[in-house]
Amino acid sequence: MTETRHPPREGDLPRAEIVALAQRTVDRNPGAEVHFKFTCEACGERCTLSEPNMLRERGECFACGHETTIARAGFLLTHVLR
Repeated sequence: MTETRHPPREGDLPRAEIVALAQRTVDRNPGAEVHFKFTCEACGERCTLSEPNMLRERGECFACGHETTIARAGFLLTHVLR
């Protein structure tokens, strides 16, 4: 049986590029936090890392529990309202 491998989403960038883009974005948006996103290679679910401003080497899928090596990623930007 062949295991399906879901590729990163279109627009996801290599680690060095996404980290540089995230840093520039945070620098222009004081108080913002970045949450990196990746695609689970096992089930294709789009997952978001819960720890802000941290791109881990691997991420666990909340849907299926598979651990994916994060080679390409995207991010979302959040602002904490006080």
